[in-house]
Amino acid sequence: MGLLFHSMSFAQQSKTITLKGRNNEPVPNAQVKNLRTKVVTTSSEQGEVSISGKPGDSIQVAYEALKSMYLFENINGEVSLIEEKELALITIIHAVTPAAELEKLPMRNLDAPVTYNRVTSKLMEQRGVSDLGSAMKSATGVRPINRYGGFQTFRMRGFNNFVLLNDGVRDERHNLSTSAPSTNLANVQSIEVLKGPASVLYGHSALGGIINIVRKKPTHTQKAEFSTAYGSFNTYEMTTGVGGPISEKLRYRADFGFTRTDGWRDFGVATNNATIAFNFTPAKKHTINVSFQTNHDRYDTDTGIPVDTDGSLVPGMDPETRYNDPQDYLIHKRFDGQLKYTYAISSKMKLTNHFAWSFDDINYLSTEWLYFNDAKDSITRGFPFYFNHTTNTIQNQLDLSIKYNTGSIQHQAVVGYSISSLDRKTFRGNVEGPGTFTTVSVQNPTLNQGHIEAVDNHVRVREELAHGIYWQNWTNLSKRFKTLIGLRYDFFDGTYYRDELDANRNLLASGERTNIPSGALSYRAGAVYQPLSSMSIFASYSNYFKPSRTVTPNGQIFDPEQGYQIEGGVKIDRNNNLVITISPFYILKHNIVERNTVNEYNQIGEADSKGVEFDAMYQPFNGLYIKGGYAFVDARVRSFDVDSLQATRAGNQLRYAPRHMANLWVNYTYKKKVDIGVGGNYVSENYTNSDNSYALPEYFTLDASISYVFGNIRIGLNVSNILDTLYFTDAIYGNQFFPGMGRNFKLKLKYQL
Repeated sequence: MGLLFHSMSFAQQSKTITLKGRNNEPVPNAQVKNLRTKVVTTSSEQGEVSISGKPGDSIQVAYEALKSMYLFENINGEVSLIEEKELALITIIHAVTPAAELEKLPMRNLDAPVTYNRVTSKLMEQRGVSDLGSAMKSATGVRPINRYGGFQTFRMRGFNNFVLLNDGVRDERHNLSTSAPSTNLANVQSIEVLKGPASVLYGHSALGGIINIVRKKPTHTQKAEFSTAYGSFNTYEMTTGVGGPISEKLRYRADFGFTRTDGWRDFGVATNNATIAFNFTPAKKHTINVSFQTNHDRYDTDTGIPVDTDGSLVPGMDPETRYNDPQDYLIHKRFDGQLKYTYAISSKMKLTNHFAWSFDDINYLSTEWLYFNDAKDSITRGFPFYFNHTTNTIQNQLDLSIKYNTGSIQHQAVVGYSISSLDRKTFRGNVEGPGTFTTVSVQNPTLNQGHIEAVDNHVRVREELAHGIYWQNWTNLSKRFKTLIGLRYDFFDGTYYRDELDANRNLLASGERTNIPSGALSYRAGAVYQPLSSMSIFASYSNYFKPSRTVTPNGQIFDPEQGYQIEGGVKIDRNNNLVITISPFYILKHNIVERNTVNEYNQIGEADSKGVEFDAMYQPFNGLYIKGGYAFVDARVRSFDVDSLQATRAGNQLRYAPRHMANLWVNYTYKKKVDIGVGGNYVSENYTNSDNSYALPEYFTLDASISYVFGNIRIGLNVSNILDTLYFTDAIYGNQFFPGMGRNFKLKLKYQL
C-alpha cells in the first residue's frame, strides 16, 4: 500500500492536507494527533486538516474502521509517494520523488528502472516561461526546436522520435510529421519526461522518450489566480484560473490564457487557450474526470536567414531582419475532450477507462527557400509552400491495475487495451500571385511585393486504426530488489491515398488506395538494487517500433523502423532535498527513412546514440533551490545504403544532435518575500544536414529573475539572454539558420487567492 504526500521534505510548519480513504473518498471528522507535539486537530467534511510535523514524527489518525488512507497536501495539487502504513499510525519518514504519472503504477522514482525528469510549475514560474519549448530547456538531455515559426519539435538522446501526451493521451500529430504547434501553458501544472522507449504502455514511436503535459486539475478547496505580464517586443500575456468545490461530490477548474507579441525579428505570435475540467465522485468507489480544451493561435512564419557556404553570416546581413512575406501565416485551431472513469473495485484493484477525442486544424503558407544572387546583396524567395492539415483522432485506454502477493513477494500490475482511430486530410495546392518568387534586398528589404494566395488542387488522406494489448508488472522482491517487466503487441493498419480537387475542394478524381498493415511486439525489462534507503542502482532494456506511414510518389513503401535501448544508472534521493540521477545509455535504430529532396525518400541503414545524462536537484537549506543537468550524446550514422543516399556517410553525426547540453537554475528565497534566480543553457555545435557540411555554432545564454511577494501578490522581473548572445537554434535546407532571441525582459504581476 502507499501513502501519498507532497514532494517536499516535511519541515516543522503548518500544512493543510486532505485525508482520503483507499477509494479516494474524503475522510471527515477524523482526529489527527502528532505524537511528539501532542497537538490534535479534526478534519473537515472534505477531509481537510491542518497539522504540523517534521521527519521522524508519528501522526495518529483516529477514525472508525479506517485501515489505510492517502494524504494529499493542498499545494499546487502536487503529490508524491512517501510511505505506506496500514492501520492509523503513520510515521513521517521523508518525502520522496514520485515516478512519472504516465507509469500508471504508484511507485517511487527510486524504485523505477527508468530515467525520469520533471519540470514543475514553480520552476516554470521562476524562469518566466509561457511556451512548451522554453519550459523544456529545463529538462536534461531534451533539445527543443521551434521550426518555421510555430512548429514545436524535440531531440531526445539524439533522435527526433518521441511521443507527446496530454494527461496521458497521445498527441498523434508529432508522429505523423515530428512537429506540430503547441499553445501557451496557461493550464499546465507540470511536464513529465520519461527517457527512452516506453512503447509498452503508450504504443509505438517512442524511441527518444515520452513528454507528458500534466494539466491543472480540480481541487477540494477554492482557489483563484490571475497574472498579467508585459515584455520586450511589445509582448502582452494574461492568464487566469479558478477552481474548487461546487458540491461535496463535484469540483471544477477553469483556466484561460492569451499571449500577444510583435516578436523578435518581427515574428509575431497570438495565442488563445481555454480549459475547463470537472471531477465528480457520484458514489464511494466511482470517480469521473472530464476536461475540455480549445485554442486558436496565429504565428508569423519564419524560414530563417541563409548563410554563406562556410556557415557564416554574409557581410551586411542583419540577423534581426526577417525575410518572409508579411502575408505568410500559420494558424492553429484545436479542440480536445477527455473523459476518464475510475472504479475502485477493492483496495487492491482498480479499473480505469480513459476516452479522448480531438480535432486539429493547421493552416500554413510560407516561402520556405531563400537563396542569394551571385553578388549576395539580394535574396530570391523560392518554394512557396502551402498545406492545411485537418486531423480527427478518437482514442480509448482501458486499464485494470491490481496489487497482489505471491508468498512474501509484493506485486503491482496493470493490464490494458488501447485503440486509436485517426483521420487526417492534408489539402495542398499552388501558391499564386505577383508576390511569389520575388527578390528582396539583403539590407532594408521591401517585404510585401504583391498579393499571394493558396489555391487547392488535391488532398492526401491518412486513415489509421491502431490498437494494442499490454501488461506491466512491478515486483518488490525484497527491501533491496525490485523488477519491472512489460509486454505489448501493437496492431496497426493504415490506408493512404491522394484525391484530385478543384479550388473549392470538390472531388475531381479519386486516387489509388495503398494499405500498409503492420504489427510488432514491444517489451521492456528492468531491475533495481537499493544498497541504501536513499540510493538505487538500476538497469533496463527496452525495444522500439514505428510503423511505416510513408508512400512515395512512385508508390514505394518501407519497412517499419525498429530499435532498442540499453540503460543503467544510479539514483539518489535524500529527503527530497538532494535528488540525483546518473544514467548511461545506448540506443540503436534501423530501417531509417530519410527524405533527400521534397519528393525523394530513401530507407538508409542504422544510426545509434550513446551517452550519459546527469540530472540533479539540491536544496541545501530552506530557501535555496538548485536544479541542473548535463547530457553527453554521441549520435551517428552507423551504416547506410551507398546507392540510395550519397549525402550520408557512416560516422556522420545525426542532424541537430549536439554532443553536449547543459542547463542550470539557482533560486534563493529570502524570508519568503524575495526570490532571486540565475541560470542558463549551453548547447554545443551541431550539424544541420546529413553530410555534416553546415553546423550551428555552440552557444551559452544567461538568464536571471527577481520577484517580491507581498500578501497575495507577486511581482517579478525576468531577463533572458542577458549577454545578448547571437546564437542559432535551428535550420532548414541545411543553410537557413534561425537566430535565437536577443536580450529581452518580462515584467509579471500575479495575484493568488
